Amino acid sequence: MGTRQASFADTQPAGLWLKLLFAAMLLVGFALVGQATGAAASIGAASFMLGVVFRSLTVEVNHEAVSLRYGSGWPRRSVPLSRIVEQRAVRNRWWYGFGIRLTPHGWLWNLDGLDAVELELEGGKRFRVGTRVPLELCEAIAAARSGAERP
Repeated sequence: MGTRQASFADTQPAGLWLKLLFAAMLLVGFALVGQATGAAASIGAASFMLGVVFRSLTVEVNHEAVSLRYGSGWPRRSVPLSRIVEQRAVRNRWWYGFGIRLTPHGWLWNLDGLDAVELELEGGKRFRVGTRVPLELCEAIAAARSGAERP
């Protein structure tokens, strides 16, 4: 399998709020060590795992797909350009949260901030991708789609 060259790539690091949340979880785990070792170990392990998995979100666009992956390489998702009907810059509501969520607008993958690109897929489904650069991502997807549609 050959390497696919990305025409667009952006890696969004976890925001300060997320780092503080993981640190707080870790501190709670340490505070519980004397009282409940199992609970402390569970909270500490969960905090460490969440910190590793959600340390960044990378979005890439190439001539075949829009690909997303969190910091550890998992979870990951790829949306073929052939399934995308339209793309547009949007702003998420703060209460949609962060991470991988099901929202009133379909699935949302984001890490920090409220800006996103909404992909309308064939069949009417929608998928949102959190990004710091929504206009650039829209342009990259449009360019890749027009290149993909050429015979």
